Amino acid sequence: MADLDREAMRAVVERIQRLSDEHWWALAPSCRLMENDAWVGPTGTRFGTDVHADQRELRDLLTKAVHSARSKMASLPDKP
Repeated sequence: MADLDREAMRAVVERIQRLSDEHWWALAPSCRLMENDAWVGPTGTRFGTDVHADQRELRDLLTKAVHSARSKMASLPDKP
């Protein structure tokens, strides 16, 4: 994202936000199924733990990406 003007950076921020919004709930159906005992036993428990951890990690990365893009845009000088 180096050397982007403010308008180009705004488009980047909007794109990153849209992608974040689109993928925020990607693992929610699997998490809900696991919460409702869709797969039981030790393997199911491990998978449930892993999918919930993956959801937290995905959401953390999406949040960081949006924050980073917004911070970069905020640091750009305004052009007259």
